[in-house]
Amino acid sequence: MDIINDKLIKLNLKVNTQLEAIEELTKLLYNTNRITSEDVFIKGVLDREKAITTGFGNGIAIPHCKSECVLNPSIAIGKSINPLEWNALDDKPVNFIILLAVPKKDSGTMHLRLLSRLSEKLMDDEFRTALKNANTSNEILVLLNNINILNKH
Repeated sequence: MDIINDKLIKLNLKVNTQLEAIEELTKLLYNTNRITSEDVFIKGVLDREKAITTGFGNGIAIPHCKSECVLNPSIAIGKSINPLEWNALDDKPVNFIILLAVPKKDSGTMHLRLLSRLSEKLMDDEFRTALKNANTSNEILVLLNNINILNKH
């Protein structure tokens, strides 16, 4: 199963808060049978967020959760119409959210590997700009495929 597909990407998110964004992306995971419980997953994401912000900077956030309710490693992506307060590292609002879901049973390095690959690539201005300017799910999938994030699991 692919980590991400077009059913896990929602452009033009109509949300006004960090929580609403997380809830919308969690619905994508639930509706594609990637997680067994929206509530448990959201709680896990918010608990992680309380520990340290996942606002990466440059308008991007990478919230994540490693949980028993996650069936398959997955990424859900949302692009918010409205800028969202996220307590980001650069104190700027976020409008591009990359939500990572990792099964608790997976080796301890799966989520770290995903985070590392994404973080490294997001430091690249050209990649980050292309990702944020993508207007279709396919454009996003092509960009992520180029960094080997779409491995089948």
